[in-house]
Amino acid sequence: MLMKKYVLIFKTSIRTILERSHLIAKLYQVSKDVKFATVDLDDEDFILRIESTQRNEDFISRFLHLEGHQVAFLAAFEKDEQGRPLLQPAYY
Repeated sequence: MLMKKYVLIFKTSIRTILERSHLIAKLYQVSKDVKFATVDLDDEDFILRIESTQRNEDFISRFLHLEGHQVAFLAAFEKDEQGRPLLQPAYY
């Protein structure tokens, strides 16, 4: 059985390398579904990009709020077995 892969995109208030390192490390600890996470500190929206085996954007949003950060879920899309995005993004 193939495991699904999702990419979740968030706008955040994560501003520093220290905050990014702390939050990503903690996110890996609290969610075994999260396989990869990055924050673009050069982007004006400080975009958090997560690769996950689940559509767990509500959990991630609550986690970031509990850690004291503002967060807005922007988009999600599913990836195929080769890691390419499927054509139907799921926007909210």
